[in-house]
Amino acid sequence: MLLQQGGNFFFQNNCIDFSANINFLGIPDNVMQAARAGLVAPAAPDGQPDGRSLDEYVAEMEGVGPGQIFCGNGAAEVLKSLLRALQPKKALLPVPGFEEYTRALAEAGCAAECFYTEPSEGYDIPLDGFCARITKETDMVLLCNPSNPTAVLFDKEFIRAVLERCREMQAQLVLDECYLDFVEEAEKFRLDPEEADGRLFVLKDFTRVFAMPGIRLGYGVCKNESLVSRMQASVLPLAKVSVMAQRAGIACTKARGFVRETAKATARERAWLLDEFQRIGISHARGEANFVFFKSRPGLHAYSIRHGIMLRDCSNMEGMEKGSYRVTVRSREENEKLAGVLDGWMQEAE
Repeated sequence: MLLQQGGNFFFQNNCIDFSANINFLGIPDNVMQAARAGLVAPAAPDGQPDGRSLDEYVAEMEGVGPGQIFCGNGAAEVLKSLLRALQPKKALLPVPGFEEYTRALAEAGCAAECFYTEPSEGYDIPLDGFCARITKETDMVLLCNPSNPTAVLFDKEFIRAVLERCREMQAQLVLDECYLDFVEEAEKFRLDPEEADGRLFVLKDFTRVFAMPGIRLGYGVCKNESLVSRMQASVLPLAKVSVMAQRAGIACTKARGFVRETAKATARERAWLLDEFQRIGISHARGEANFVFFKSRPGLHAYSIRHGIMLRDCSNMEGMEKGSYRVTVRSREENEKLAGVLDGWMQEAE
């Protein structure tokens, strides 16, 4: 098995990997150089030669105070730290959705209340029905924007309404924006900073957009500094973010031009892929961020592997139908190979 991360190809069992939602542009040179420098950096406090912490750099990028930032070894670990600090008993989350949520909730001893969305409705979340499920018994609401794997993108009005309901019911809204940097004009889908308060915890990630899956690095933003402080206190010394990841993360905060370039390139290739899906005859396809969710007949996963393509079969996810798949948006050359395999798959059905 050959894995080449951050390059033009992901090979797994000699397949191009369309199952991992990693930026096809690869890791920027400055981020790679910073990570390498971190490998041999002394383990000084926070590991930064200028005396500033990663939290401070991220806070500056986000326009908040350092006390409102929590950095961890990937977004999933940030969520786990949040759960340890809050100790919620009941959480509401849309289904289907990111599987790591339910695993993290189970580890924390928190009951997951599933809000099932309908395939016939494109897995959209009806606002009134969803808000009605947020009650005084709800301690936490988990929402992914855009949703993974169903590629549903929520506008500000939707997020505002859910947050207001959480305020009324005194629940914590955890808003996962790990894929929002792949969306052009992402600010149209983010709440303005002055709208946020301690009831909103925004979960973000450097790993995917900067194509560094070997360096787990995520962070959370929350105006409840007491909550962030409790999260910091719950992290064991050996579980803190490594110096290498800190150095890479600081370089990421200085690479906003790369993020904008990523969003444009992703939008271009996603549009091309969706046009190809329509040409091929796969009608139930939806794309946001750097992935496309679609329906076809069962068996595509095995077929695609035989033809050098690894995609994500979503059929085993809670609330998913058989024949549900997700592919990552990659380079034009790779996308053309995917389209060729899907074309052959559809022709076999004729």
